[in-house]
Amino acid sequence: MTGVRTLLAFGAAAAAITLTVSLGNWQVRRADEKLALQTQWDRAERASATVVTNANLDAVAAGLPLRVSLRGRYLFEHEVWLDNRSMEGRPGLMQIAPLRLVDGTVVLVNRGFAPRDPRDRARLPGVARPAGDVTVEGLAVAQTSRVLQLGENAPSEVRQPAVWQNLDFDAFERASGLKVVRWIVQQTDAGDDGLLRSWPRLSSGVDKHRGYALQWYSLAALIAVLTVIFGARALRGRRPIPSRPDDRNRD
Repeated sequence: MTGVRTLLAFGAAAAAITLTVSLGNWQVRRADEKLALQTQWDRAERASATVVTNANLDAVAAGLPLRVSLRGRYLFEHEVWLDNRSMEGRPGLMQIAPLRLVDGTVVLVNRGFAPRDPRDRARLPGVARPAGDVTVEGLAVAQTSRVLQLGENAPSEVRQPAVWQNLDFDAFERASGLKVVRWIVQQTDAGDDGLLRSWPRLSSGVDKHRGYALQWYSLAALIAVLTVIFGARALRGRRPIPSRPDDRNRD
């Protein structure tokens, strides 16, 4: 029975080591993925801007992330504010506004972040809204960052401007009646409009992932060491004790 318990203990230790090493490897992969994405974004930001037209929408979608330039007019009557965002340590919202290009294509633009009024959470930030044709430069990306969402955006669609938790292209089309491309431009050019555009780097959590990986690997090593120590003690305890000469003579 003791042998069975020993085998079960060794099996549990092996499973725990396998699990902790796997979790450490996953954290390392996540760090590597973030570094690769950041390299891709840095390369896109340094590239020359692609002028977006109706003719190259598919090419832009296939090349995300991509530095782009757009010329058009904002439709601020259909703007959306994304709640529960933060930038530079301050809570606030991000303004998403549709931009109708000169050829009629509608592209959503993340114009930037504005801090929330601490005295009145229901009050939207006061920002400048340029009229007429404007030129916007930024990075075309697949989607905005997402936050934990309970329920749907629908309850806030009935009022303007809408305040949503996350951007959903289908929901935006239903609420606005506009047909939009399935990517968004994260604006990077400067503007005196009251919005912040200090976009966070994707690689900002790499050190955290590496730290977690080190913790998992350390735990795996600790389990292995303890298994060897207690396993050796268990094996020594199972060895038969040799009889002494005087015991044999006594028989």
